[in-house]
Amino acid sequence: MRLVNVGFRGFMAKAGCRERSCQWLCAALLALAVGGCQGGASKDPGVIGSIEGFAGAAVADDPRAVVAARDVLVAGGSAADAAVAIYFTLAVTLPSSAGLGGGGVCLVHEPGAERPIALDFLPRAAADGSFGLPGNVRGMAVLQSKYGRLKWSQLLGPAEDLARGSSTSRALAHDLATVGTALLDDAEMGRIYGRADGSIADAGDGLQQLDLAATISQIQRDGAGAFYGGPLSLRLASGAQSIGLPLEGGVLRAVQAQTVDALTVNVGERAAYFAPPPADGGLLRAELLALLLQGGVYAAAADPERPHLLVEATKRAFADHGSWSQAGGGAAAAALLVPGHLQSLMQGYNPGAASAIDAPAAAAASEGEDPGSSGFVVADRDGLAVACEVTMNRLFGVRRVVPGTGVVLAAPPAQSGMPLGPMMAVSPQRESVDFAATASGGSAGASALVSVFLDSALRGRSLDDALAAKRVHDSGEPDTVLYEEGTEEAVVAGLSQRGHAVQPSGPLGQVNALWCPDGLPNHPGSCQARNDPRATGLAVIQGN
Repeated sequence: MRLVNVGFRGFMAKAGCRERSCQWLCAALLALAVGGCQGGASKDPGVIGSIEGFAGAAVADDPRAVVAARDVLVAGGSAADAAVAIYFTLAVTLPSSAGLGGGGVCLVHEPGAERPIALDFLPRAAADGSFGLPGNVRGMAVLQSKYGRLKWSQLLGPAEDLARGSSTSRALAHDLATVGTALLDDAEMGRIYGRADGSIADAGDGLQQLDLAATISQIQRDGAGAFYGGPLSLRLASGAQSIGLPLEGGVLRAVQAQTVDALTVNVGERAAYFAPPPADGGLLRAELLALLLQGGVYAAAADPERPHLLVEATKRAFADHGSWSQAGGGAAAAALLVPGHLQSLMQGYNPGAASAIDAPAAAAASEGEDPGSSGFVVADRDGLAVACEVTMNRLFGVRRVVPGTGVVLAAPPAQSGMPLGPMMAVSPQRESVDFAATASGGSAGASALVSVFLDSALRGRSLDDALAAKRVHDSGEPDTVLYEEGTEEAVVAGLSQRGHAVQPSGPLGQVNALWCPDGLPNHPGSCQARNDPRATGLAVIQGN
């Protein structure tokens, strides 16, 4: 069976699924078709089914993005190729958090490398502070140029197909409902996301983005440089100026992606790595993990104490973030992770009682509960692993479509920084990637990601159980422990008895994770890839 760049929409038509109600059935059929290609597949590179056995794993916030990544992996593409396919698909299906006008950060672990590197293409503020500069296209191009196997033009077809016509996913419908009909104040936003009765689109409604499809088509044909120089960039700049956003062509050309050193936290025989500031979430999550690991305190704590210990460490990490982010503390990141500083933060910790925190610092740290972010993780058969978080700095960025392009520019970053921070854990002795994860959902993403890692890597729980476990979170302002509905009464009672104010909450964070206890690439059979059960994404392991 030979399939070349059919794309999701093309496959639906060939399968006879032209109605939107068929979409999820067709997704399942596509997965089966891809799997069925392997027995007598062609070995031509770039053809779906050319890879037999383990091809890789992918997890993201939209199922169609994961299907696109899986196609790339079974066609012999690398994790970087698959990450590009995921990203551009998300730019169409989840533009609220992954639009072409946003930016982000990735961790990349190359087989044989001593440690992962961080790739920074964050959406920094324009000169006048009215919007964020678009880094995603540049970041994906650098990622693919360094680590890709397939041609750039092979990776964007599914995204273009979906932009020409698809349906609104549950994740996008949730974001639309969160913002509400105010989004429709922009005429082009109203045309794309509005219904005839003036209400906003819901899950399953048709979604057509023809200008965005044309933009992606030009990027596919002419390369990522077309977005930052040439006719497309001129159209983007002039269109932005027409709606009051002073984007200049020279500023676009200057947007770059750069590799920087990742932050390190030692975890026994493993080392955990995080993206550094200005991806502030990376340092926050690294510090939280380090606080819980120092002196073996989390491992030694009894089960009833662990929720209390987690919230005490979390609010201390957020309070510290409020201090170093205001002081431009990114340059001092390494100093924040040394034992002396960590011990000073945990001074006054009482296993049996809640402690007070510096509320003003915590208030500064907890800004930006609408970060508009999304994350995805990909690994391939050779052990190349990529974990990326992208953002619009708030849902739908500036909430204006640049005329003629389908692009929404990111909002300017919050004063307290950009709360992004993908994570990887690597075993240097085995030269393997053991864990890779991303988290979204506001400040709770930090405690959610660290909890999932500790439950799986330290306590030996399956990734399913670690993700399904009920969560608690306290960012310090207000100093109230949020707990998910369904949390065991004993946990809530234990927190109350220790003096914590407690409050029920909806889902606390969304984590996408890959966990390979025996390491990748040598033991792919040990790998588990999962999307958070609180979300509506998808995870696949191909050929495991």
